[in-house]
Parts: sequence; structure tokens; C-alpha cells
Amino acid sequence: MQKLGIFLIVFSFLPWVVILLVVPLLPLAIAQKAILVPILAVVAEIAFWVGLVLVGKEAATKYRRYLNLGAIWKSVKKLIRPKKRSN
Repeated sequence: MQKLGIFLIVFSFLPWVVILLVVPLLPLAIAQKAILVPILAVVAEIAFWVGLVLVGKEAATKYRRYLNLGAIWKSVKKLIRPKKRSN
């Protein structure tokens, strides 16, 4: 079940890529594209959350920790600022 959950989480990014890169290039009317985009977004969200439930609480906590904006910002700051040398 955990492998299926990981697959669903990874798969959930595919509809977003399709929305950004494929849908604008499709020879469809604007109204059809306007219907397709929310459908793909809902599919992506459902796949992500079902996958997260299947993976479990520990993985969800780890995922939340990695995507915490404060933690990301601290990591970026560490990369940008060089360490001061003490003589």
C-alpha cells in the first residue's frame, strides 16, 4: 500500500505539468480548456491526498517539514550567506 501511495503522490504532479505545458497547446476551444483545467486540478489533488493517506502519518509529517516555507527560507539563506571566518 505504501508503494501505491508514493506512486499516487508522484503521479499527482503530472496533471499540473499537463495544465501548464500541454493544455495551452491543445487545439480546443477556450471553453473546453476552461473545463479541462479544473478537472485535471481536482484529479491531481485527489491523487495527492489519497496517496498521502496511504503512505501514512509519518510520511505526511516529513513532507510537511520539507515544504515548510520557514525551513526553506533558512536553507536558502545558508546557501546565500557565506560563513564568517574567525581568526
